[in-house]
Amino acid sequence: MVTWSDVTRWSPAVLQGAVGDLNAAYNKLVACSDDLRAVNTPEGWHGEAADTAAKEVNGIIDGLEEYAADLAALRRRAGDVGDAITGVQNGVREAEAIAAHNHFTIAGDGAIVDNGAPEVPEDQREPVAEERGRIAEELKDRVEEVLRQATNIDEDLCAVLDLIRAGQVIDATANDNEHTSLAAAGNSGAANAAPSIMPPPAVDADPSMNAAWWAALSDKERQELIARHPDWVGNRDGIKAVDRSNANLVLVEQEKRSFAAELDRLRRDGGDSGEIARVEERLKALDAISGMMHDPDGSLNPHRQLMSVDMTGDHPKAAIANGDVDTAQHVAVFTPGMNSTVDGNMHGYVDDMDSVQRSAERMLATQGGGTVATVTWIGYEPSSFDDKGSLTGLITSENANIGGDKLARFDQGIDAARPTDPHFTALGHSQGSIVTGISLTHGGTGVDDAVVFGSPGVADHFGIDNTAHDLKVPGGHAYNITAGGDPVAQWVPETWRYGAAPYAMDGMTQLSAGAATGSDGAPLAASYGHSEYTRTLPDGSDTTSKHNIAAIVAGMPQLAIPAR
Repeated sequence: MVTWSDVTRWSPAVLQGAVGDLNAAYNKLVACSDDLRAVNTPEGWHGEAADTAAKEVNGIIDGLEEYAADLAALRRRAGDVGDAITGVQNGVREAEAIAAHNHFTIAGDGAIVDNGAPEVPEDQREPVAEERGRIAEELKDRVEEVLRQATNIDEDLCAVLDLIRAGQVIDATANDNEHTSLAAAGNSGAANAAPSIMPPPAVDADPSMNAAWWAALSDKERQELIARHPDWVGNRDGIKAVDRSNANLVLVEQEKRSFAAELDRLRRDGGDSGEIARVEERLKALDAISGMMHDPDGSLNPHRQLMSVDMTGDHPKAAIANGDVDTAQHVAVFTPGMNSTVDGNMHGYVDDMDSVQRSAERMLATQGGGTVATVTWIGYEPSSFDDKGSLTGLITSENANIGGDKLARFDQGIDAARPTDPHFTALGHSQGSIVTGISLTHGGTGVDDAVVFGSPGVADHFGIDNTAHDLKVPGGHAYNITAGGDPVAQWVPETWRYGAAPYAMDGMTQLSAGAATGSDGAPLAASYGHSEYTRTLPDGSDTTSKHNIAAIVAGMPQLAIPAR
């Protein structure tokens, strides 16, 4: 059984060094192929002695073919295992770095030892204790995943060694020795030694487990999975954003081909009109995603990351980031509300979040600089108006909670994928604020600040969450913005359908959406109605609500303008 103490001492150097020696021996052996063919069929020699000699030579050739296969198999497996060990080393380093940063230790048997947090103020002891419990669970997941992969690597190497010892890498007696090729035998041996890449954890595994699985893979293994199994990678919370994006770009092209073929079949066979419309919607969404991920000249936009693509359910879903979510010092996840669609208005939301990112970075530049990434997340089924103007799919306890669960996991995944936590802000508009609120009640999301705007409430259908404390962000770090003339934010909360009114919620800091002057003296315009909170004016200046959102995202609440 492989232990944590074992893997901390693993090194790929010995196996990587052995590959060179094995390769040299293999090349010398393969060079004998032509000589063997000549010995096997000497011209003009017939009779009993010739038959006996030929039999002996065939035995030698079979043995050398098996030897070539053994060398090639061991060479490949040694190289692959050496490469895989680099992934295990990375998994060990990440786990031990997280442990050290948070005053934990990982014992030789894999046990997590809590060495105690530094002095904590009395009013912070409960949330700190909860956070330390979450970190301990994450460390357990990481240890478990590293050992799972290390065991797989160990078993892979032993399996090839057992085949070699048993002489079962190939059956050389089935070969035609008149046309023997030691290289062909070697190729067969190498093919039989193809490594197995540890498949991902269960679909419902915690993001920390997914992060641990990905961390313990080598770069070569990750690239192979992105190319061959993008569906394992792109939508798996806990994997680095850059790798999710690369996998999802592959997945988009695969999905396009699949849905295009399905649409051709449906049209050719006179398929159901509703099914045709469903497939057409998915193709439009995939084209929209491609458009958002590429510049007008067709080149990939290096400023964007495609963090999820989901064509299941009633409508397509996706998440697109501006900036580098893996390295940004400040990360914000925005959840839009009613009528949000991937193929319709998502492009506008992504552009709005791009503008918020730039505004936040301008604020940070006045204090020495800082990097920001913003994510537009449409990972749930928002309500919408049908062609007749009637509301369909009014958000219910069921779909709000499903959306909240998914958003919580998405946020946890961003946190788990990074060796150091960013300053993390959750943004929610309209129905998106309900989903955001529910996600935050889970705790352990890594969110430091929450801003809701145009919000009918931040609770589920039954209105059970009535204070900002329930959102499980630090005290004083939950914010609400209500614009004049916004019926959703002003009148719907009076029903308590979605919890207490955000504009009167205990512990919720109220920020302005009215005309004001920024800290730099620049005028800020008022937002009006339900859809202007993140609006940028034609001259490039900001509204007060957008300025306030950017200030919180930048971790500079002192620049935010409070509501009157």
